[in-house]
This record gives sequence, structure tokens and C-alpha cells, in this order.
Amino acid sequence: MVQAIKAQLEDGFEIGPQHHLAGVVAEKFCAMVGHDRAAFCNTGSEAVLGAIRMARTLTGKSKVVMFGGAYHGINDEVIARGTAAGLGLPAAAGIPAAHTSNIVMLEYGDPAALERIRTEADELAAVIVEPVQSRKPELQPRDFLHALRTLTRAEGIALIIDEVVCGFRVAQGGAQEWFGVRADIATYGKVVGGGLPIGVIAGNREYMDTLDGGAWQYGDDSVPEVGVTYFAGTFVRHPLVLAAANASLDFMKQQGPALQHTVNQRTARLAHDMNAFAESAGVPVSFGQFASVMKPHWHAERAPVERAASEPALGDLLFAHMRLRGVHIYDGRPCFLTIAHSEDDCAFVLDAFQESIHELQRGGFFVAADEPLSIDATRPPVQGARLGRDQHGNPAWFQPDPLRPGKFQRIAVS
Repeated sequence: MVQAIKAQLEDGFEIGPQHHLAGVVAEKFCAMVGHDRAAFCNTGSEAVLGAIRMARTLTGKSKVVMFGGAYHGINDEVIARGTAAGLGLPAAAGIPAAHTSNIVMLEYGDPAALERIRTEADELAAVIVEPVQSRKPELQPRDFLHALRTLTRAEGIALIIDEVVCGFRVAQGGAQEWFGVRADIATYGKVVGGGLPIGVIAGNREYMDTLDGGAWQYGDDSVPEVGVTYFAGTFVRHPLVLAAANASLDFMKQQGPALQHTVNQRTARLAHDMNAFAESAGVPVSFGQFASVMKPHWHAERAPVERAASEPALGDLLFAHMRLRGVHIYDGRPCFLTIAHSEDDCAFVLDAFQESIHELQRGGFFVAADEPLSIDATRPPVQGARLGRDQHGNPAWFQPDPLRPGKFQRIAVS
């Protein structure tokens, strides 16, 4: 890849004309992922924006279904959270409510979501789904995805699968190959650029034609016949990025499916070993895993002491200790293994994790697995708190639940 980028750098990186590598890379890309056509942009966020715009152009409808917990980039419309009724609301400051008013937010993997989609089908342009959410990699609802594909096809709703994280990571054909589901439109990024900024929209010809009007033949009276939307950018199809993508696709094709299989198996073993150690040590953390993605989760209900229910506090402590031992983890975010990580690297990570846990136990932040559990009943964490036991029989503090009259909720004390 370095050589390919250097060669293109010497050859020039003019950004006005269509570069000859655009067609080459598009053809290789489509052959690997199984879609009819591909278009390039700079980021996964741009690819998602384009995909939604294409779906609305072809269907003539406006509303889009998203699922809670998914991440689809930085566009205003998809930085959304849902109300109990599924109404999309801004999830960050600076986003007007009008920008999320066409978003319907449902629960991923819930059969009730399918019924909601069926009920509102006449208003839905698209359903966009992150097939395995990077924030919850252990959720892998294969049957739900198949049912979603059947439903959207029957109702004339575009199914957009966001492969920006899963694409080329789980398999050469991405999550669609893994789950046996084919989207109308799919979005990609990250891996295929090999470190350079790229986004890719791929999909069925009927949707992709909305970007350029469809096929025509030079020299006869044929013309583009499909209505188009607007999608452009100064740096789309950048020659240096295309050179990197071309080399990346060639490398993945040469390596074959074993490339992803090796990394995914290595990640599965590391997650298993870290989870086994945490369980044996009585520490309330586990790592969800899918392909080469791992995500730490803290479990308040498994907390051995009062303080162990607070993810931010304990996450900061644990990951600070790991960084002191040479392992950087972005607190509370997904972790990724790549082909650059060796078995020795994984052993290094596991050792750092174990040593960090032991040090936090020695410091009293976690109770060692063989120590008795105790709570000072004379020092409630908040006024009116009651002492009780959790579902595992461990002592814990509880307070009235404001959302459920007559019920109590456990207090997470850091």
C-alpha cells in the first residue's frame, strides 16, 4: 500500500477529472461485496447521507427507521435518540429537532419493530441497520435481519445495511455475506481505504442510478433516463485514496477468506480469556465480541462492592492502569484487532488486563473473589436509601424508582 500511494503521489493527484482508477476500484469492490455498482466519497458519514438521499429519491417517501444503539456517523439526522413512542429526537447539542423529525427509532432485534415497520410502510423510504452494533457486538440477530429483509422487500422500503464497521472485517463480503442477507444499498469505509479516508456506497442498480441517471452509450441516441439526486464533493474519488483502496482490495483478494478468519479467531480467544479471568476474579466486567470487535461492559448487578456499579469511574481506573502497562483502550468504546496484532500482542494485552485487575483489588476498588462482601449499614449513599440484597444475594443499597411507583432501583455508588 505504501508503494502504491508513493507511485500515485509521483504520478500526480489532480482532483478535477475522473481518475482512471475509479472504474478499476469500483469493479474490484463490487466483485468482492456482490453489489451492482459502487460510488465513492470521503467518509462513512457521507456514504450514509448519500444512501438515505438515494432511498428517498427512488421511493418518494421521507421517513427512515433507525435502531437504538446503532451508530451511523455525524450527520444531524442520524445523531438521534428515541422516545418511548419511537419519535426521533436530537441526541446532541446544536441539532435542530426538525432535522430528526423523519427518524423513527425502534429496538434492534425486537419483533415488535417489524410490526411497526409494517404498519408505517407507506411512509417509510428506508430502514437503515448496523447489522452488528459496534457498541453491542454480542447482539447478532440473524433471524431478525432475515425477517427485516423479507418485510422491506415486500413493502417497497429500501434496506440500507451500514457496513462501515463490519464491511471487510467479518468476511470479505462483509456482514451481508456472514448473515446471508443482501441490502438494496450498503455503506462502507475504514478498512478498504487502508488508513486513508474513504466512504463507499454500493447497491442495486435501480438505487445507484439515482446518482448519475443510469447507463447510456456514447455514440448513439441513448441518454440517462433515471431521475437523479445531488451527491458530490471536491475530494471524492481522490487519486491517492483510490490507489490505496486498489492495493487494499488486491491484498484482501490475494489473502482470501483466511485473512478475516485468522483475525476473528484471535479476537474470540482474547475475549474468552479476558472474560474467563474477570469471572474467576469476581470483577463485574465482560467483553462482548463479534469478528475482530470487542466492547467492554460493566455489570452493576454483578458488582461485588458498592463502588463497582459505576462504569465511568471504574473504566477510567482500569484503562488508566492498562495504559501504564502499554495497552491503550478507548474507555467505554469498541476495541479492534487487526492483522498487525500477533499472538504475542494478545498475550501482552491479557497480561496487562490481569495485572491491572489485581492492582485494583489490592487498592480496594474491587474485592478479590475469595474475600467476603460487606457494606457499612451506617453510611447510606443518599438520604432515604435502604439496605437490601441484589439478585445474587450480595448486599446493596436501593432507593425508590421515580419511574415505577412502589418499586426500588439499585443505587450505583462510585
